[in-house]
Amino acid sequence: MKYKRISFGRGKGSITHNNRNFIANNVDRNRIANNVTFIAKPIGEVYEELFGGAVMRYNSKQKRNDRKIHGTYYEHLFHCKPSNSVITASDKRKSFYEDVVQIGKMEDSGYGTEDFQLVADCLTEYMNGFQSRNPNFHVFNAVLHMDEATPHLHIDYIPIGHYKRGMDTQNGIAQALKEMGYGEGKQAIARWREKEVEVLNEICRRHGIEPLPPEKARGTLEVSEYKEQRRKAEQLTAENEKSQSELDALNDELKTATEKKVKIVEIDSIETKKSRFSRNKISLSKEDFQNLSDLIRPCEKTGCKRKAD
Repeated sequence: MKYKRISFGRGKGSITHNNRNFIANNVDRNRIANNVTFIAKPIGEVYEELFGGAVMRYNSKQKRNDRKIHGTYYEHLFHCKPSNSVITASDKRKSFYEDVVQIGKMEDSGYGTEDFQLVADCLTEYMNGFQSRNPNFHVFNAVLHMDEATPHLHIDYIPIGHYKRGMDTQNGIAQALKEMGYGEGKQAIARWREKEVEVLNEICRRHGIEPLPPEKARGTLEVSEYKEQRRKAEQLTAENEKSQSELDALNDELKTATEKKVKIVEIDSIETKKSRFSRNKISLSKEDFQNLSDLIRPCEKTGCKRKAD
């Protein structure tokens, strides 16, 4: 049995990157042809397919023109033309969601390793059943990347919810999760993700892989866990800034003390002679007097007031 770490997290959501219309530096151009595209449909067309009928039904019920939806549903929600990147509406709805799924790491499943194709086969099997398992997550773009360090899936979908008020069919992830049986509240997405990870685990086991628990990232932490980690991080940052400030102050004090010592040593090195006019006074050459004046003036600015003996 082989042991591998499962990674299942939220992606940034860039169709341009996923479909290689833009090629990043970590992509091996010679292996782009090995990528597997399961589906790739323009998001604007998909929105019209999913919600165009609902817009018409909604508008037909409105007696006032200012209450009707003018233009497409996408433009109504996001106030822009369809974009290949995730757009967030004023009510926090996102134009689409992306999950990134990976089995193993570069060291045990990366390009050139024995299990490179094995994990790709597991991901392919997982993706083939994704839409049927999640009927309210409409997948419009899904790609298996084989041209980077380790095979991984980008799954992009639009959540569909059905409502009694407003449009009868809308973009709504909370309602979509509820309709698929994952309940309500902040933990609904966590329950869904846990179920999907278990499906992936079973696929891996059938292929001789024993999955290790997913590594938690910001996108998969529960709210309470994330807040606690953020609090600790902010506390450490504050402590580091305080320590740095104290260190800077000590360095300034050390620099000042060193300058004082240098001035004192230079003053002590000046040759003095007893004055012939008074037993309590000394005489200096004109050159030494000038040097002494030059030394004392900057020294007094820093608080050093040492007189020659």
